[in-house]
Amino acid sequence: MKERRRFSPAGKWCLLVGAAFGVTALLFGHPFPALVAGFALGLLLFGGGRAPFERLRFLRLPPARLVEDEERWLEIDYAYTGRMAPLAVVLRAPGPAALLEAATPALLPTPLGRLPIRLRALRRGRHEKLPFEVQLRGAFGLRTQTAAFEVPTDLWVLPRPRALRERVLEQMLALRPWGSERPQPSGPGEGDFFALREWRAGDSERGVSPRLSARRGRKVVRIFRGEAPPVVHLVVDLRVARAGKRFGQVDFDEAMRFAAGIVRVLLRREVPISLTLLENDGARAAVAATCRDLHSYLGALALAKPEPCVAPPDAPIARESALPGRKVLLHLGQIAEEQLPRDWLAIRVGARRYYQLLDHQLGAPPSDAAERDDG
Repeated sequence: MKERRRFSPAGKWCLLVGAAFGVTALLFGHPFPALVAGFALGLLLFGGGRAPFERLRFLRLPPARLVEDEERWLEIDYAYTGRMAPLAVVLRAPGPAALLEAATPALLPTPLGRLPIRLRALRRGRHEKLPFEVQLRGAFGLRTQTAAFEVPTDLWVLPRPRALRERVLEQMLALRPWGSERPQPSGPGEGDFFALREWRAGDSERGVSPRLSARRGRKVVRIFRGEAPPVVHLVVDLRVARAGKRFGQVDFDEAMRFAAGIVRVLLRREVPISLTLLENDGARAAVAATCRDLHSYLGALALAKPEPCVAPPDAPIARESALPGRKVLLHLGQIAEEQLPRDWLAIRVGARRYYQLLDHQLGAPPSDAAERDDG
């Protein structure tokens, strides 16, 4: 715990005025300036020493999963063993993992208490400790004491999925149109049962289950094995150039947001998707195609780190090519797209195809330099 003390601007002026009154009292011998100077100096010098910070402990911050730029109110556990409550307590954490803000007029002296804080996620990844500063103000706010603390936590900052043009992605992957991506069976109950989903506009009434619809209060459609959409295998190449993690005008974190946008779109359309991370050591299966939880995919992308390129991974691409279904490769320029099989959809971050999939209504249009980069 590091502590520092300083005078506020008002405290500095008060100290200057007190010194002026003290000099006046010495020159003219009047008791009133001496009383004012003594009162001002007493306010400034009284602070209780290190005792408030030595008796204050922050125990933990509850586990949380937040998307980048998401704000949430949480409660931090603390313990204070003193008898006098610290006044004007302010908590701040400017980053880099998250922004933390909290303030209270008085921190109750209790063996176990909770203080509401406002937390805003910043840096993608998993953070097990969160550093912050605690500020205590003296009488009339003329003097402040600040100490650095660190609280254990399990904070996951997930990549924020980019808004994509679903129709363009659907055409690139040769998926069926929205609402009719699964043809209805020729007869009721044909084939092996696969899953259930809610009825959407454009669906045939033949697949509606009357019993389950009456139980849930809304139309439910039965899906059979032969009607399932094709599996999409998403391979994210984590390798970057040795010069740094940036590629063109889009950095590595932006690539993870783009991958998260693809996953969100496909899961919303109920398309099975597997996630594979391509590293220098080879391909690593992160999430299986049977998963339907978006946070599982976002958690895998949150832990992804850029790796300097060593050698082209030919074997992992060949292994993924043998799997049935659609193949999507998201890379940062370390893959020769012309050497990929024809059934692969390669998307280079910062290229023309990348910007074709972005929803420009929610973001700025691509720059001319980014368009020339694909040429």
